Amino acid sequence: MRAPDFTEISRIVLRVLSVTIELINAATSFFPKVNYRRALEPMTGTKKVAVLGSGLMGSCIAVDLLQSNEVSNVTVVDTSEERLKMVQLRASKQPAVPGYSARTDNKDKLETKVFDIVKNEEEFKRFLTGFDLGVGALPHGIAEYAVLSALDSKIDFVDLIYSWRYQDGSAIDSKAKRAGITIIPACGLAPGLTNILAKYGADQMEEVDRVKILVGGIPEVPKPPLNYRIVFAIESVLEEYVRDALIVRDGRRITLPALSEVEELSFADLPDQKFEAFMTDGLSTLPETLKKARSMEEKTIRWKGHAEQIALLFDLGLFSERPINLKRSSSGRVSPRALLATLLEKKLAMHQGDRDMTLLRVDVQGRKRRGDKATRVHEFEMVDRFDNSTQTTSMARTTGYPCSVVAQMILEGKITETGFLPPELAIRDERFDEYLSRLELKGLSIKQKEFLAD
Repeated sequence: MRAPDFTEISRIVLRVLSVTIELINAATSFFPKVNYRRALEPMTGTKKVAVLGSGLMGSCIAVDLLQSNEVSNVTVVDTSEERLKMVQLRASKQPAVPGYSARTDNKDKLETKVFDIVKNEEEFKRFLTGFDLGVGALPHGIAEYAVLSALDSKIDFVDLIYSWRYQDGSAIDSKAKRAGITIIPACGLAPGLTNILAKYGADQMEEVDRVKILVGGIPEVPKPPLNYRIVFAIESVLEEYVRDALIVRDGRRITLPALSEVEELSFADLPDQKFEAFMTDGLSTLPETLKKARSMEEKTIRWKGHAEQIALLFDLGLFSERPINLKRSSSGRVSPRALLATLLEKKLAMHQGDRDMTLLRVDVQGRKRRGDKATRVHEFEMVDRFDNSTQTTSMARTTGYPCSVVAQMILEGKITETGFLPPELAIRDERFDEYLSRLELKGLSIKQKEFLAD
């Protein structure tokens, strides 16, 4: 007689409980929604995660999730078999992270699937139902599609870029709450980690005058042209230079041109090095979740002189999307921006021996108590570098690890709220210290200090 499969029995019991809890949630819609099913689940190491996209960020997230003792399977989906093979290679070489899984067979938990999620919509949704959680590491054009598919499939989902520019999440929020799932948007480096730090700093003050976010990924050694190397999709890089920046100034939401208000800055950990920062559109959900801040802005950091070089490309018309005819060419009409993207993708690609670093500074200025005369600044700062031991770019680490940690905290039942939940609302209060500790274990060290404002 075949022995009973207790794992399958437990899954059936949990599904029955899940349906029961959905009925309770529907009947008590006036109460805050909490994923009781997730909170009650035993930590048995049976969780399955689907990672959508196997580029620099997706592969970093997937390999990190393999370290979790709660995860039994990570399936990475991509249209490129070559990229998926690189994920498998990385997983086979990845050392264990202290404090995480000590198993030597973590790579055996990895599966890959060559699949076009857009061309096979219904099959994709059926595929997602076999997982406890999904992670989106996809291009801007299909990020929303993946989030909505996860919603229809009723699985928890954490995305790197969806709602980069804040979108009204009320429809997704209500649908996710009815399904008893959690959707966390824009949960990478910026937005994501920067939002979490800004919100935590603001929560320590009753009055907030200003939130200023400075962040960027740059080569350790600047090289022409542009003193920059591509560490994520070229179209996303160009979009940062094009899209107007939504900011808050004197209590009002306004937009300013990208690349405007250039300022010089330096970091104590990088003496004698000069950088610059300029306006970009990266506040994401913060204008909605941090309404007490009188002023709020995000700027992108580059090596000094970069903004002027990009402005020259604008002046030459190379950011135009209007197709033009190329002289002495029979290839037809092409947009200057498409041509620029093609050229820069090759010219600015990282090569063997190239190393990148990520710079971050988040300043929150205000008063601890209403009416205090002393204005204080709560500052977070990070300088992260290319990881030689794993050959992982700093941008992949600083984008992927914050996302992976949040996903793992959902799987472990430590984030139980359901609905459309921005990362700065998911990671707060007692969760904040654990979040930073987990990042520290992975080598991301964020310094904090508080001082009187000038």
